[in-house]
Amino acid sequence: MLCYIDVDLATDMSYLEKLVRAVSTDGYDFATGSRIMPESDAKRPFKREFASRGYNSMVRFLLHSKLYDHQCGFKAFRRGPLFGLLDEIENQHWFWDTELLVRAQHRGYSVLEFPVYWRHGGSSKVNFAKDIVGMGSEIFRLWWELFFPSLVSGKGKIFITAFLALLILALAATFLGASDVLENIKQVSMGTLGLASLVYCVSWPLRGVRFQQILNRLGNHYGLGFLTGSIFISQSANVILPARIGDLSRMYILKKSKDLAFTTSLSSLTVERVFDIIAITFIAILASSGVAARLELASWMESLIKLSGIAVILFFAALFALSYRESHRKKVSREKASASSSGEPFNKIKEFASTFIHQMSVVTVRPGAFIAVVASSLLIWAMDIFTCFLVLKAFPTAGIDMSSPFTISLIFLAVALGNIAKTFPITPGAIGTYEVALTAVFGLGGIRPELGFTVAVLDHIIKNSITLLGGGLALSGLGLRWREVLSTNTETLKGM
Repeated sequence: MLCYIDVDLATDMSYLEKLVRAVSTDGYDFATGSRIMPESDAKRPFKREFASRGYNSMVRFLLHSKLYDHQCGFKAFRRGPLFGLLDEIENQHWFWDTELLVRAQHRGYSVLEFPVYWRHGGSSKVNFAKDIVGMGSEIFRLWWELFFPSLVSGKGKIFITAFLALLILALAATFLGASDVLENIKQVSMGTLGLASLVYCVSWPLRGVRFQQILNRLGNHYGLGFLTGSIFISQSANVILPARIGDLSRMYILKKSKDLAFTTSLSSLTVERVFDIIAITFIAILASSGVAARLELASWMESLIKLSGIAVILFFAALFALSYRESHRKKVSREKASASSSGEPFNKIKEFASTFIHQMSVVTVRPGAFIAVVASSLLIWAMDIFTCFLVLKAFPTAGIDMSSPFTISLIFLAVALGNIAKTFPITPGAIGTYEVALTAVFGLGGIRPELGFTVAVLDHIIKNSITLLGGGLALSGLGLRWREVLSTNTETLKGM
């Protein structure tokens, strides 16, 4: 058993024997003193008494606790039940014992609460205003987790982020005029949309070629069809799951189908993402200069471009520094590795980091490989932007001069900024945020906001639909299931 008491001995120590006996011999899993039970004898300042009773009443009402006082610093536990609950407890501050006792009751553990003699010690580390607000939010958080568990993890998170995406789209459409958006859709040229879809389909083998280039540089040679299929699946997962979790799916496929080392799949994916950012940032800078004569960039646009550029610069600066350090200490590292046990965790971490840095430097630092991957990345994103260009062209009554250098630059800028915004994924596939970004850029360039929003929605629908269709066909071809790839996580990869 374990127990703890407040260091100022606010609770009379004559109750210690009862506390210990409750869990040692009386069969209770948890025991706690109470300052609020009717039989309790507790004195403390009115402000703290009022706040404590209000807080505990909220816990009883919202979290269905049967206890009067959850925070008395006079508690004892049986070790087994305590350690069975600790991993579930998120709070590490003043709310932790409340969360422990509430979860214990929900799990069916026996809890004894008994009245005590208690006197306020005169000093406390509690920040009254700050901690009351913090504990209030913690009550809501625990209520959400206990009574809506399906919305907190797994499919629930997908539901919440998907709902958020639809909410953003619905609010944007309502603000811009849903009837105007529907009227724009009626005027669209289906033939031009079909051509846009075809162009986007052509960009996928290019993605496979680029990934093949990266892996070839790392000494791994796989077929173009397999690599394109694995990209289809991972990008499909990114459409469904938030925060680009789908990238783990590709690592899982590479490991399961080709037994590709974790470090190699991680470094290749990292390189791919970095070159995406390089290409998009380069396009955004060129496009912004192309529209500069007629359009002053909004501050958020400039910030996105600057942040993207800074991220690229910092990445390469760090990689050059780490690569130089690794090469400089290569001989010493080998000697140390041979002199120590290869099974030591520290050596494994060092070996992993060294391999990861080396593999990234093979592609990103060497001029030939760098130019080849940059060229393929620019071509991929040019096709992506050309798709959006054709979607806008599918509205012949919009009165937009599609041959104007300004319009072309505007489309390049809109799609580039929309994809930079995707690097901060709030919703699955950046649905909603991508449309809002494109609409904002189009609007600043003189394109009616309702038309710009319609174009953005159709552009994203085409791209996501083709991605999901290709992902489904690739899954079938590789003999995999959606549930298998969507549930991939870091623990799954470690266990392979």
